[in-house]
Amino acid sequence: MIAPLTGLGSIDAGVEPASATSGSDGSVTVQSPDETVVATVGVGPSDELNDDLPSGQIAVLTVRSEGTTVLDPSPLGITTYTGQFVTGLSLEGQETETIERGYETVGGDESGTQTLHARIATLTFESPDGVVQIELLVSDEGVAYRYHLPGDGHAIVDKEVSAFQIPEGSTAWLHEYGDHYESIWEETDVASASGTVGFPCLFEAGDDTYTLITEANVSENYAASHLSVTGTGTDEGDDAPRDESLVGEEDDRDEIVPGNEEFDYDENSTLFELRFAGESGYGLPSTIDATLPLATPWRVAIVGDLSSIVESNFVAALNEPSEIGDTSWIEPGIVDWSWWSDGDSPRDLQVQKEYVDYASEQGWEYTLVDRGWRREWMPELVEYANERDVNIIVWMVWTDLNTDAKRETILSRLASWGVSGVKIDYMDSDRQERMAWYDEVLRATAKHELLVNFHGSTVPKGRRRTWPHLMTSEAVFGAEYYKWQEVPASHGVTLPFTRNVVGPMDYTPVTFSAVGDTAQTTIGHELALSVVYQSNLQHFADSVESYRNYPLAEQFLSEVAAVWDETSFVGGYPMEEATLARRDGDRWFLGSITAGDSRSVEAPLSFLSDDRAYDSVVVSDADSGSTLTSREQVVTADASISVSVPENGGFVARLSPCD
Repeated sequence: MIAPLTGLGSIDAGVEPASATSGSDGSVTVQSPDETVVATVGVGPSDELNDDLPSGQIAVLTVRSEGTTVLDPSPLGITTYTGQFVTGLSLEGQETETIERGYETVGGDESGTQTLHARIATLTFESPDGVVQIELLVSDEGVAYRYHLPGDGHAIVDKEVSAFQIPEGSTAWLHEYGDHYESIWEETDVASASGTVGFPCLFEAGDDTYTLITEANVSENYAASHLSVTGTGTDEGDDAPRDESLVGEEDDRDEIVPGNEEFDYDENSTLFELRFAGESGYGLPSTIDATLPLATPWRVAIVGDLSSIVESNFVAALNEPSEIGDTSWIEPGIVDWSWWSDGDSPRDLQVQKEYVDYASEQGWEYTLVDRGWRREWMPELVEYANERDVNIIVWMVWTDLNTDAKRETILSRLASWGVSGVKIDYMDSDRQERMAWYDEVLRATAKHELLVNFHGSTVPKGRRRTWPHLMTSEAVFGAEYYKWQEVPASHGVTLPFTRNVVGPMDYTPVTFSAVGDTAQTTIGHELALSVVYQSNLQHFADSVESYRNYPLAEQFLSEVAAVWDETSFVGGYPMEEATLARRDGDRWFLGSITAGDSRSVEAPLSFLSDDRAYDSVVVSDADSGSTLTSREQVVTADASISVSVPENGGFVARLSPCD
């Protein structure tokens, strides 16, 4: 008997039963409630599906969106030290239900209660080594699946055979995997993709149909993952050299895991294979010491058009409900920060007071004091800031919080001083032990009512739903790199379609003093990042003097929000343009960034209420891209804002209802 499934959170009582469709070939097809997304799990001889799959009966997943295939038959399976659940599978039972579950997050790009409306099929498979269940969730936003292993005690999970087979001819936007997720995004065709890539991964299958691949609900019982692909290359074809580091890494465990030697895929430029985080100092993925019964993390495919991708909150929806009852102390906000413009400044109490003064003047909620602050003057700074309605966040390294004793000693001290939050840095690991640490430190900071910003961190997996005081994470090649090297504008224009979809992103934007130097952007582009990028703690990184030099920008930044009531994707395409509108109360803020040649950007205002007129103030690049200009006009929902932007330019607009 299989134990009841756990881990999705409470499913609303009174859900309507729904039947999955069974095919004559033994496959099971599940449709989303609006029937736009269709997922099929089939079991059959692997050599009829793909020559690179292991030999035998194997389960595969196929996904279609609006009739377009976004995932070709993709292998499913998991192996442990006591058996493999990949080949020899037979479907012995299925149960399907429809859920409509409300959930909330603090901050983000949409306020209030949101709804996960989905169909969930629980498929029970038997194999020579026991029983495994695959839980398949199909919503209007996309598809997610995970494995359930019954029993009690421990299981050593060796690997998942989970992989995503992308349709041939698709375009991909990928970044090289590293355990802090700080690499440049690049565009390629799927056939040319090669190496290890970090989540999330964006693919265009054609007909304005996209898939964003990632994972959700990674807890202390598992490691984080990434993908690897062995491409053939466009110039050398099938004779291209093979990256041997990506194939057969697990061979040394063949004698331990039954049948493990079968599960190598050889060269397949469209098959993106799941890999667990690696052992430190070795090229091997780690094993996972899991507690049974086990529910693995969700493997997630957000699907639809670009609007569906950009506006999705699917990753948060797949996590556990909040562990915090009273969230009234959790307040997102705008943060000023001195380290970017002056790395020595966090050691100087007087400089920090100047940043507090500026935050107060601008109406910003926080000042971040980065590496180098002194305990002897921190209580004084907190008191000084609180008198001016500003709160203090402090930087610290993760090893200062890696035991219960350290966490209690340090966090209680910070709380006693009146510090409001912590920026924790240098975790730089996706292994199971670090995933456990994330939950431990979030539990401890919640106890002391301290907000959290993770730097040098894993990419978001939706933890902010379970721990709503997790305000933001870095996990991005952000503006701090302007201090050391040039960053292409195309990289930043891709982030709204990729990294920022899975959670708040601490890019630390709006760095005017880097323009024309390491930032290949304009002043208007940098200003627009305050709207286009979302972070519950939105750190504006430049100096007080720099912001004062641009009064139009300074005024806009005093009004822009960190969190939003509603977000609407207006237009764009990865690496070319990203235009988003976000609502704060009854006002809308529009931001547009571009990469490449000068152009005219047309932004339809259909997101506005159709029964009102709005006063609009548009702030954009002057001709040179190094100064700003503004214009005002009255607009309605059937109008558009048209702006001529220079190379790598951008603009913002504030739209307020007319009296």
